[in-house]
Amino acid sequence: MKLFIFAGELSGDTHGGSLLQALKGRIPQLSVSGVAGPALRAQGVESVLPMEAFSVMGLSDVLWSLPRLWRHFNCIRDHILNVQPEVVVFIDSPSFSLRMAKTLRKHGFKGKIVQYICPTVWAWGKHRIQRLVNAFDLLLTIYPFEAQYFAHTPLRVQYVGNPVQEMISRRQYDPNWRASFGVQPQNQLLALFPGSRLGEIKRNLPLQLEAAKLLQKQYPEISILISNAQEQNTQLIQELTADKRLKLDREAFLIPKEHSFDLMRSCRSAIAKSGTVTLELALHQCPTVAMYQLSTLNRLYARHILRLDLPFYCIVNILGEKEIFPEFIDQSGSSQDLYDRLKPLYEEGNARNRCIADCQTIQSMFKTNDASSCAAQAIQETLKK
Repeated sequence: MKLFIFAGELSGDTHGGSLLQALKGRIPQLSVSGVAGPALRAQGVESVLPMEAFSVMGLSDVLWSLPRLWRHFNCIRDHILNVQPEVVVFIDSPSFSLRMAKTLRKHGFKGKIVQYICPTVWAWGKHRIQRLVNAFDLLLTIYPFEAQYFAHTPLRVQYVGNPVQEMISRRQYDPNWRASFGVQPQNQLLALFPGSRLGEIKRNLPLQLEAAKLLQKQYPEISILISNAQEQNTQLIQELTADKRLKLDREAFLIPKEHSFDLMRSCRSAIAKSGTVTLELALHQCPTVAMYQLSTLNRLYARHILRLDLPFYCIVNILGEKEIFPEFIDQSGSSQDLYDRLKPLYEEGNARNRCIADCQTIQSMFKTNDASSCAAQAIQETLKK
């Protein structure tokens, strides 16, 4: 059986690796090609294009990359039509998957098309619902409330659990990870998660570092730990840290992605780019400020084209239907404003205790630790129809 899988970013590649492992357990004779990152390549995927070729963020980045992305789109379309796999699985990347699914159907593709991780129709894309119905044979959701938006449609929609919860439940934590980076065992840890892309890091990390320095000045026992999602970002993070006059390996420490869960479990509080990482932090019961700084073009696009109108932007707050993590989103606020949100989460008191209790409530929402197996079963059942 032939399968094509698409993962355009790191989180999708990670989830894809677990999904493919589960699929292989159910369908041993599986030939897989696709757009793959490290996790999928480790599962033996024949990489038509590398995941890294799709590393763009926001409208401005997409516009600059359009010619290259268009060539990649045509390459993938031609590959799928030539190979004719029984099933195509898209992981996240809804704008790409919707366009590709429409093109494949137009050219007569008869296989099954699956979307793993539902687009955020509940946030701004309700007009997309019918497009999803027309495009896909199966939609796999990772949040329990999403299926209700498709109840009036014939599309098969299945909640499979959240792959983040699955990863955390299976994690083997390293009790000695601090020593590997020279972090003093008696120090309190403040974690910074600026994002995985260069543009995100440039916009988020300077403010994060300034707010962290303000807290460190008040509490000298703090070590500032910066999560480095991709090795190629190391030089930029080092430069931005030096600009803020923080000495690496003494006042601040660079922590690679493979220890991010160790960091989340050990740190006292955090500042994180709004996204999946905030859910990971909530599931580790780490009080966090969620932040996101947009470029001017992306800000205008979000306000006037997408017309985003949400009570919250952080997924943790959306799930909890209240502010669990303070938000610092698209503001002209200063590092002092960010510090003012962070300080109550670091200090003992009602704000910190309430945040931890609410994180425990979020954890209870996810009833299964086996999202990949559930997703693989749903895909296998779809193939039989």
